Amino acid sequence: MENLTIIDKSAIVSEGKKLLDAGAKFVTAVCNDLDEQLEVTYFFSSDRGTEMKGLRCTVAKDEEVPSLSGETLSVVLIENELQELFGLKVKGIAIDYGGHMLLAHDSPTTPMLKEKKAEPKGEEN
Repeated sequence: MENLTIIDKSAIVSEGKKLLDAGAKFVTAVCNDLDEQLEVTYFFSSDRGTEMKGLRCTVAKDEEVPSLSGETLSVVLIENELQELFGLKVKGIAIDYGGHMLLAHDSPTTPMLKEKKAEPKGEEN
């Protein structure tokens, strides 16, 4: 992706704040299960929606990432969603739904995580 910056998880807030202070708007965030790690990408729109910028970090599944909600409340819903669906641990989220914003109390937990590691093509089970 053009305009994608790879950052350390500790830079989510500072780098996100730079974009927001420059007039960018938070759009969304996505998460990918990379087996042992989670890849998290925050997207920002600038130049009246003509330019998209992404901030991406990779974290171990047991690590916490800082919430960007102290800079913009618009991330609260997606950070809660990533917590529920992928088990991403978001520290300091302004409004934490405790795992039940989307999922019912009897729902499976972290339904978007892979159940097992992907095996290389060509290998039989």
